[in-house]
Amino acid sequence: MHIEFVEKINTDGNFEITIEKGSEGLKKEIAGKYTFPQKLILTKVQREENKDGLMDILTGAFCLQEIQDVTFIVRDEQGEPVDEYNNSLYADIRHAGHS
Repeated sequence: MHIEFVEKINTDGNFEITIEKGSEGLKKEIAGKYTFPQKLILTKVQREENKDGLMDILTGAFCLQEIQDVTFIVRDEQGEPVDEYNNSLYADIRHAGHS
């Protein structure tokens, strides 16, 4: 499963992340276990303080850790990838297991 998110900055300065493609597949996967998340809102401060773990926040908020073989990308409003969402606090742990 592949999910595409879009991150936009609201007029209040908060960051809003919503699913652009793949929501139906995600709904089917988590149905009955979790409430389907419509969006994730982060304040500018929250986003900055958690910039090293944005992948972890996103996967937790949208229950992606529960799904095998899921890939995702986050794009800004212009369609450019937002690479900060590739940052995980657990990256070193994951890579250590594959050494």
